[in-house]
Amino acid sequence: MADFAVVVRRLMTERDITLRGLARAAHYDQGQLSKVLNGYRPVTPYLAACLDEALGADGEIVAAERPAVELDAVRLPLRELATHAAELGEWVETCSAGPGTIATLDEEIARVTREYAASAPGPLILRASDACRRASALLRQHQRLRHARDLYVVGARCCAFLSVALGDLGQQAEAGAYARTALTLAEEAADPPVIALALSALSKVAFWDGRHQRAADLAARGYQLTRATDPVRVLLACQEADASPVPRAREAITLAARARDQMATDDSGVFSCSRIRLASYTATLRLRQGDLAGVQAAAADADAAVRYGEEGPFGSWAQVRISAALALLATGDAEQATWRLRPVIGLPREMRLATFVGKLSQTMSLASAPPYQGSQAAQTLADEVRCYLGKAVGKMMCYPLAVAPEVVK
Repeated sequence: MADFAVVVRRLMTERDITLRGLARAAHYDQGQLSKVLNGYRPVTPYLAACLDEALGADGEIVAAERPAVELDAVRLPLRELATHAAELGEWVETCSAGPGTIATLDEEIARVTREYAASAPGPLILRASDACRRASALLRQHQRLRHARDLYVVGARCCAFLSVALGDLGQQAEAGAYARTALTLAEEAADPPVIALALSALSKVAFWDGRHQRAADLAARGYQLTRATDPVRVLLACQEADASPVPRAREAITLAARARDQMATDDSGVFSCSRIRLASYTATLRLRQGDLAGVQAAAADADAAVRYGEEGPFGSWAQVRISAALALLATGDAEQATWRLRPVIGLPREMRLATFVGKLSQTMSLASAPPYQGSQAAQTLADEVRCYLGKAVGKMMCYPLAVAPEVVK
C-alpha cells in the first residue's frame, strides 16, 4: 500500500492536482480516496485504473497497485465489499446510461458467473465488484426509467454472485450484505427471475448460518417465481432439499430432477444446476439418510457426466468426491476413499472453498476412528486431510451425516 500511495502522491504533485481535483477526475468519493491513500482502506484494481487514467500515469499506478492487492481469497477487501453493498442498497431505496453501456456490464457479470465453474473465486470477486461499482455509479445519476430498471437487474446479478462467491470463502457477513442488496435491487426492478437469484443467494447464507427452516422457505419462495426454462429453478429445488428434513428433502430432490429434465440446454453458471451439481446435492441427501449405496450411485452419475464432457462447477465436483469418500470410509474401504479424495486435497489453495470443510473434517474423524487402527491407508488419509484443513477443522457443518465406520476386516 505504501508504494501505491507514494506513486499517486508523487504524480499528484507533478500534475499539480489536489485530492479534491483527483477525486473529481476519477469519479470517486474524496473521503474514501483519502482513506485509501492513508492506508485505512484497501486499494482495488478498479480504483487504481481510475486514478491511472485521471493522472495520465500510463500504467504506473496500476503496476504499483498489484503488490497491494493480491488476487487471492485471503486478502480480498472484505470490509470495503460489505460497506459497498450497504451503500448500494441505500442508493436504490432513495434514488443516462445508454443501452450499450448496460449491455457491457450485463455481459461482464454473465461471463464472471460462467467462469466461476472452473476458476478460483478471488479474481472473479474483484471483477464482479468492479462491475457492481460501475452499475452503482450510474444509478447515482438520474437515469431514464427503463435504463434504471436494467441497471437494477445488472446490479442484482452482481450482488447475488458476490454473495455466493464470498459465502464459498466463509465470509458470511459480507455474503449476507450482498444477498440482501441483491433482493432490494431485484424487487425494485420487479423482475421475478432475478428475485429468484437473490432468494437463492439468501437461502445459501441462511443455510450456512444454520437457519435451515429459513433457508428452505427462501428456496421454496424462489422456486415459485421461476419458469420451467429458468436454470436457477433446479438449484432452488436442490437448496430446499439440502435445508429440509429428510422426508421433505426427498420430495424436493425429486422435484429438482424433474425440473432439470425440462431444461432445454445445460448452463454451467453459478445459479444453474448441472448434472454434476444435482449429483452433489443427491449424494448429500443420501449421506443424511445413511444410504451409502445411494451415495455411490450419485457419484457414478457425476462420473458419467464428466466422461460425457459436462463442465460442472468444480465445487460440486469436489463435494461429490468428498461424499463418496465418506461413504467408502463408512464401509471400511480406506484405499478407495483416498483415491476419491486425493484430487480434492490437491486443489490449489485459492480453490479450496470453505464449504468443503465440514465434510472433510468428518472424513478425517472417520479415518481416525478405532476400526481403522493399524490401517496405514486410513492414517495417511487422515494426515493428508488434517494438513489440508489446517486451523479450519470443525467449521461449516450444518447438518449431521448418518455415517459411521464399520468394523474393518
